[in-house]
Amino acid sequence: MKTYRYIISLITGVSLFSFTCCGFLDVEPTDRITPEKVWSDPNLINGVLVNLYDNMQMEDFNFWHRDAWRLQNLSTMSDEGQGSFQKDPLFDNGNATYTYEDELFPDNFKTRYNAIRKCNTFLKELETTNMDDQDKAIIESEIRFIRAFHYFTLVKRYGGVPLITVPQDYTGGDVEELQVPRDKEVDIYNFIVSECQDIAPKMPISHDAIGKYRATKGSAYSLCSRAALYAGSIAKYGKVQLDGLVGIPSGESSRFFQASFDASNAILSLGVYSLYDKKLNDKVGNYREIFIKGNGDNGEYIFQKQYNVAGGKGHDWDKRNAPFSYNGGSWGCGVAPTLEMIESYEYTDGSPGDLKIEDENGKPYEFNNPIDLFEGKDPRLFASVYLPGSLCKGSNVEWQRGIIIEDGSRIVATNIPTAGENYKAQDGTVYNISGKDGGSDTGDPSKTGFYQKKFWDETLADMSLEKSETPWPVFRLGEVYLNLAEAAMELGGKELIALNAVNMIRKRAGIIEHSSIDMEKVRQERKIELAFEGHRFWDMKRWRIAHLDSDRGGLNGFRGSALYPWYNIATKKYSFEIGRKPPKQVRIFSERNYYTKITGEDMNSNPKLINNPGYTN
Repeated sequence: MKTYRYIISLITGVSLFSFTCCGFLDVEPTDRITPEKVWSDPNLINGVLVNLYDNMQMEDFNFWHRDAWRLQNLSTMSDEGQGSFQKDPLFDNGNATYTYEDELFPDNFKTRYNAIRKCNTFLKELETTNMDDQDKAIIESEIRFIRAFHYFTLVKRYGGVPLITVPQDYTGGDVEELQVPRDKEVDIYNFIVSECQDIAPKMPISHDAIGKYRATKGSAYSLCSRAALYAGSIAKYGKVQLDGLVGIPSGESSRFFQASFDASNAILSLGVYSLYDKKLNDKVGNYREIFIKGNGDNGEYIFQKQYNVAGGKGHDWDKRNAPFSYNGGSWGCGVAPTLEMIESYEYTDGSPGDLKIEDENGKPYEFNNPIDLFEGKDPRLFASVYLPGSLCKGSNVEWQRGIIIEDGSRIVATNIPTAGENYKAQDGTVYNISGKDGGSDTGDPSKTGFYQKKFWDETLADMSLEKSETPWPVFRLGEVYLNLAEAAMELGGKELIALNAVNMIRKRAGIIEHSSIDMEKVRQERKIELAFEGHRFWDMKRWRIAHLDSDRGGLNGFRGSALYPWYNIATKKYSFEIGRKPPKQVRIFSERNYYTKITGEDMNSNPKLINNPGYTN
């Protein structure tokens, strides 16, 4: 007899379902609604389904390593940005080094296998329900999609993990029967890809209004497109260790790239998604609108996470990431894009994105407004980053390193903007040394001169915690085009397809289209189009470039540079210099960091587990 324990609660009209049994999880002996009632009532079944969706780790706005105040998210731990706040060691002492943590962004087995076990039990119990066959087939496919997503969450961190696809029955004997060893990494990716390939044809293209955010045919193909691309990259650029528990044989790369290529094409052939392009004469505003509140149903999002403040499901992004003077009284500043990221954005004519701050003789250029320095840059930059001089809520973002006074000497800001740090000129005019949004190396404001704009909702009036409702794009068509392009280049002989896919993105962005294509251009486009959406960190890992020195595109030795605007009180103009050593630690990313350490708690719960290379059991 099964010994599952059920906890089902009806909260605000939604049935929340959880159960646990021995193995990876502890037992919670509470029964409120019997299993028989659940599986005989379609409404309760749908309530359980809602809960299973809610358990997915989508790495969204609330995804931070350890505590949110540390500002360690997928952007700040890649080369896209830094955390502004000056307390976490990584983002504080510029004279020290930060070694990437062994358990960075973990997803412990106890949590994930709890969710997987729920899926397995749901699938088994679903077989016995008297639900309409078509409805049953759709729900079954959704559960398999959710389960495959859970395994993708695990495999991209740990490599091979135990593959469990049926409910584990504890018979009251030796718990060892529930302790499962790790499967090979290739087998986990095979499972994810084959599941998506099998369920996608059975899933609807869309759901009705009530269920419109549930997984669809496009969602399953999108997971296949991404997961297969990751697997192909790991096979091509990684190495096999621990007899295949981590790493994928190189001979498997083409098969996975082909699966990604086919899945991406399948999404395009559905004809139901399109690149958002409603503001044809405003490329900045058009790209910006893809990501702001209210545009989750924009035709480009394939699968998204929605938020609802009234239902207690808001997020904190706006509160945590407001530029300093817009933070509503406290916190804010959050993710500060690096100068390296800013210069990755090309100019609209396709020329490299290095900023032109001085002439050939080394004399600094001067500008009436700091935003003028960025004239001609890719419109996506202005839509994704608050630059010095950017318009925000009817005023300009002011980040100023200091002022140049009458004798040509400089006074650098040493305190936060609200400290009232001023300079009185010879004519009696009083100048604020920093801008209202920062400039010094202390306190909360950005230390790079930039703030993340993508996803930040300027219309939000209440800047309290959990008051944001901007949707999170788990899968969108822009990524699919770039997956297609990358897989096409990796397969070879499909360069024209890759070129056309990349140019679809560039045309929408308002930047000159390429006349030829190579892998560097594909990766560059991916870096820009998907910036600050949680892709860059995983891309650097799957391409196996993260351990390279920063001057070769890696994270080893990376600190992140700043751009320092100076205001000249004599000329009333701005000049710039580059800050190579803002007060952030230099990073050390070693090859063992390509895989996350399995936690001691998980290792102790299952003696059959073997830890990843470089970590002791």
